[in-house]
Amino acid sequence: MAAKKVRILFFLPSLAAGGAERVILTLLKNLSRDRFEVSLAVINQKGAVLASELPSDIGIYDLDTGRLRFALTRAAKLIWKLKPDIVFSTIDYLNVALGSTRHFWPKQTAFVARPAILFSAELKTRRRPFVWQMLHRFAVCRADLVVFQSRAMEEDYRRALGWRGEGAVVIHNPLDVDLIRSRARHVTDTGFDPDSFNLVAAGRLEDQKGFDVAIEAVGLCRNENVVLTILGEGRLRDSLERLIKERNLQDRVRLLGYTPNPYPFFAQADAFLLSSRFEGFPNVVLEALSCGTPVIATPVAGLRSTLSNVPDCHVAVDHSASALAREIDKCAGGGRSRVQPDAVSSFDVEHIVGEYESALAGIGLQQSADERFIQAIS
Repeated sequence: MAAKKVRILFFLPSLAAGGAERVILTLLKNLSRDRFEVSLAVINQKGAVLASELPSDIGIYDLDTGRLRFALTRAAKLIWKLKPDIVFSTIDYLNVALGSTRHFWPKQTAFVARPAILFSAELKTRRRPFVWQMLHRFAVCRADLVVFQSRAMEEDYRRALGWRGEGAVVIHNPLDVDLIRSRARHVTDTGFDPDSFNLVAAGRLEDQKGFDVAIEAVGLCRNENVVLTILGEGRLRDSLERLIKERNLQDRVRLLGYTPNPYPFFAQADAFLLSSRFEGFPNVVLEALSCGTPVIATPVAGLRSTLSNVPDCHVAVDHSASALAREIDKCAGGGRSRVQPDAVSSFDVEHIVGEYESALAGIGLQQSADERFIQAIS
């Protein structure tokens, strides 16, 4: 008799081209179909640039609402309809929202939450941080499992919340190295000047990503041969364009907008620049390394330990433009170099998905046993 598959219903706000969305997409593609039955619910399919990459064998449910609070009733109804063994959520506000409705789910359905942002840093952006803390204690800390992307992220989460729960595991983000390298070989006109030291950065044009700091840093570099290309769209585009003009950097900083395949830019750049003010763990850094490109970064959680063993990568002492400029000058002064192919081997998708499978199967099998017990005594 074949073993019962663990049924997992993943939740995402959308299928936009964000790091958390790409992690879930990688899991959906690679989780064993012999052990797991997977489906995906999204709050809204608007701007679903990743929809074409979804596997054809999974059920997709569009809750079709513009606001999360209106989606919670529909989410609960869907959970009752499917009765999954596990509901898996990522991105912090979605974790809180779904976790707060758990009382209304089938009793046998477990909750797995994957925080996406360094909690203490996010608290500083909240108008009422104590409310956000309270909501996390109520909704997320009571999950059956909380999956952190790095040990530093877990330690920060526990410290900020005073949480001592045991239901936690650290699993790094899965990286589909072969897919990234294949896409990096696509013929693309990046517009890079071979006589310049070309930096590339990528992400949403939001305050968290610190692109204003990146632009300021380029202006502070002693090496005036350094140029920066930023890939991505967002609400700060106009203010970033103004900053570029104010600093007279029109010839050294480009805002190219969103591109569905950033990897040729990563592969052809002399270095990747991460200027984030905070992150959970920046998957884009791993993608750049898998393209053979050195990384220059601000000191976000868990990143220094990852880059310390990768030659020619640099981490600034703080998040200031001057500190980042010093590291850019060091990197540019060292000449062009490439990262060894095995630099990201510990993040390889097969290894990381295996860790996810072990963690999820353990919870799913327990929930299935509980369900069988409930049915037996009913």
